[in-house]
Amino acid sequence: MHNQKRFIPPLILLAGTLISAGCAHQPTDTVERTAPERNNAEPQTADGTAATTDNSAENRGETGKPAVKPEKDLRYRLPPGQQRALTIYLASQSFDYVEDDLIVASGRVSTGTPQHPTPTGDFRVLSKDINKRSGKYTNSFDENTPMPYSLQFTGPYFVHEGWVPGRPDSHGCVRLHYEDAKLLFSRMRVGDRILVKGTGAARPANPWPDVFPVF
Repeated sequence: MHNQKRFIPPLILLAGTLISAGCAHQPTDTVERTAPERNNAEPQTADGTAATTDNSAENRGETGKPAVKPEKDLRYRLPPGQQRALTIYLASQSFDYVEDDLIVASGRVSTGTPQHPTPTGDFRVLSKDINKRSGKYTNSFDENTPMPYSLQFTGPYFVHEGWVPGRPDSHGCVRLHYEDAKLLFSRMRVGDRILVKGTGAARPANPWPDVFPVF
């Protein structure tokens, strides 16, 4: 009898190849994510400052209004004010930012929970870091939590971009929406004033019809 080679259909070969590949060949580091991260973007110890990486902050706008490119936003072209101050209002979860007598921006924030309160007081910007990551907390991807556009105002507490669910939700940091965090980072300097108040509410910002047109 002649030895005949066994015929294996191509579909079976393909199926076997896919099974052998398994999860080991699936990507483990997703660069772009369509859903906003629920970042618990929290403070870190002063000696636990972690790495600076490109965290694609521009892809995570959460305000519900169209993101405005800096070259289209008139506020980026304002001459710098002599007096600059950011005020955070814990009770209303809001902020306003003033340069001289002009309210440049106002909006929503998310501050510390009762178990991890945001400290109140009159502070100054101690440092700035555009790509900061937490050295203490991780996100659902087991990565050091991103803290983009960070402004340190006391100890391990920062104002930065993050998840703003409409209530206190952080471990003490002050989270802002992407557009607000980026604008404040571009305008504020080390030494500028940051006030954190327990009561009160933000004043509305000056109208910017070319930035947010009224229909």
